[in-house]
Amino acid sequence: MTEQSQLSLTHEAVEGVCKKVLDEVIGQSNYEYSESGNWTKMATEKITEALVSLKSNSKFCVCCSTMQNGLGAGLNVSSTCYWDQAADGAFSSRWETDALVVICNVFALVVPLPGED
Repeated sequence: MTEQSQLSLTHEAVEGVCKKVLDEVIGQSNYEYSESGNWTKMATEKITEALVSLKSNSKFCVCCSTMQNGLGAGLNVSSTCYWDQAADGAFSSRWETDALVVICNVFALVVPLPGED
């Protein structure tokens, strides 16, 4: 596999993108059920746009789960993929305020260039 088919993202870069976008989209807002769907949709779109702007050699799948915080409820999130472990990557980011918990899962899939095996 050539250097170009290796994942060019780091967990720190993905974490930074998620935090920045969620700070902008939700900030310190109180949880509003009527807004949570819109926040999640906007966050996934903006996170994807920001990741693409990093000029990575990957395609992305971004999933966000939003939950009201402070109710004593548990939250378990799990994901798995079958892929090339040497080239592709999965990242998870937790963002939390007094009112909300957001879990973002980002899957980065390296797309081989024409002629690569």
